[in-house]
Amino acid sequence: MKGVILAGGSGSRLMPNTKVTNKHLLPVYNQPMIYYPIQTMLRAGINDILILPNKNYAGDFAELLGSGKDFNANFSFKIQDYAGGLAYAVSLAEEFVKNDNFFVLLGDNIIEDDLINDIKEFKQGAKIFLKPVKDPERFGIADVDKDKVISIEEKPTNPKTNFAVIGAYIYDNKAFDYIKQLKPSDRGELEITDLNNIYIKQGKMKAGFIKGYWFDAGTHESLVEAAYYLKNLNKPLEHLILKEKYSPKVVIGIVLYNQKTSKYLSYFLNSLFLQDYQNIEIIAIDNSEQEDNENIKYLHSIRSFKQERKDGYQYFYSKEKQYPYIIIIRPGYNTGFSKANNIIINQAIKRKADYYITSNVDMIYEQNVVSELVNVMIKNNKTASATCKIKKWNFEDFKEHKKDIEESKTNFIDSTGIIITKGHRFTERGQGEIDYGQYNKEEEIFGASGALSIYKISALQDIAFINEKRQKEYFDELMFMYKEDVDLAYRLQYAGYKCIYTPNAIAYHDRSIAGNGNGIINIIKSRLNRQRKAKEWSFLNHHIVLQKYLDKNYSSNVKIRTFWYEFKTFIYVIFREPFLLLQFWKLVKLRKKIKQRKEQIKKRIDIKENIEKLMR
Repeated sequence: MKGVILAGGSGSRLMPNTKVTNKHLLPVYNQPMIYYPIQTMLRAGINDILILPNKNYAGDFAELLGSGKDFNANFSFKIQDYAGGLAYAVSLAEEFVKNDNFFVLLGDNIIEDDLINDIKEFKQGAKIFLKPVKDPERFGIADVDKDKVISIEEKPTNPKTNFAVIGAYIYDNKAFDYIKQLKPSDRGELEITDLNNIYIKQGKMKAGFIKGYWFDAGTHESLVEAAYYLKNLNKPLEHLILKEKYSPKVVIGIVLYNQKTSKYLSYFLNSLFLQDYQNIEIIAIDNSEQEDNENIKYLHSIRSFKQERKDGYQYFYSKEKQYPYIIIIRPGYNTGFSKANNIIINQAIKRKADYYITSNVDMIYEQNVVSELVNVMIKNNKTASATCKIKKWNFEDFKEHKKDIEESKTNFIDSTGIIITKGHRFTERGQGEIDYGQYNKEEEIFGASGALSIYKISALQDIAFINEKRQKEYFDELMFMYKEDVDLAYRLQYAGYKCIYTPNAIAYHDRSIAGNGNGIINIIKSRLNRQRKAKEWSFLNHHIVLQKYLDKNYSSNVKIRTFWYEFKTFIYVIFREPFLLLQFWKLVKLRKKIKQRKEQIKKRIDIKENIEKLMR
């Protein structure tokens, strides 16, 4: 599917603002108008886009937008020499579209909805998008029977419906032949309504319905209205922080386990208590076998708890004004990472949380970590996960030499998100590097590090597996520990969601197992410090990921590199770690469960255009 944005209008209704510039270059709140239709295209999975400006300002568009690299897109430009009508402008895209279907969007349209399913399901004919309006006599109005368009009438005196044609259309490539048959209207232009009527007469025009906001920013009034609405929608987090009742609710989930976590707990919780974002609740799974363990002792030492048993778990509740609300759940056994987080996410859903942060306890946060992560999430409705800059915390040196905690924060990077290579190796981006600003750009990444990730709960519900017990699994419980974050990142990517890295907040992590960089020697060195059980979990889970997501639609380059990496790994395992070969037998025993999960994966994107572009 190709994208075509019509940006050739003179903007006469916006004079004198358009006296020296094109209307599509005017700002709407915090970005140029043309950015909004581009973002609509990108959310719909279209990144090959033709932009049609008029001849007077074509250079300004090219200077502003460039090749599309900054948008992870490919932009082409074609000049519209004169105002010949919207259908004429569409005809200029014929050479660009060739034999593809294409999505046409007017350059002054600001649309909230994600149209990716409409784009993916379109095969032939045409589709227009409609929005109910209060004053239908001002618009082109469609009469519909369910999703079939019966007729379109321009500015009707007695409208049959209130469904306005908003200026977003999907066509097959037969549209160009139909345009050549059109005759100019009374105003001497080729009208897009006449093109649409050809499809309607053939019974091939479908309707899509916009549910979210829509603005046609072509008048002074609508320009101001759109800017005001978007300003309130993207209100600065300072207001959200001060007004807790208006801010999204965030649940932070942590997993506790004996002395491994209790030694960090006071430092971790103190950094949470100092967060500048207030609408936070903490839910902890205590996986310790002993009820009277060091984690619980510490929590009892700082506050009083009310205890309760329900759903087969033991709960501890605490609320003090100066601290976030804390729930502690004790299953009575070690559930592992995935099951523990799934229990917490279900609790977060019951508590009507908007976002879920999964975090290691061996960390300390800077004061703005939660607020910056929430800020990233609310910027774009396709963002389903995010992470921040994570640096190494030298906890051992801090405890041994009783240093100030600030002195134990290092300038070595622990993670700036998960990398996926063309050979399907997954690593923490930047791990072990000195931070000299090389990751100071907010950008899209493959996935968020399991050490600290924020997720949109509605997205987690969307992509959850239904397991053999008819229960939802957000993290795959076939994976007891390791690679669960990779699996979830892959599933979100397949479903069309984005993961964003922000450098605007920093957390510090005392990682127990860290990589030594790329290259076969460094990979081998990093494995020497790992415990056997960790190697077994990681090896098994890596191959579960491959079985679920290595799709036939990948390019030959990716398939060959993946095979080569797996071949080298297999040779290494035979000679250095033969005990891992037993994991292949476990993989065989899990094949039915893996297949069941694979069949539930929602594939809404083009793998080559979306995932391969993130591969290193």
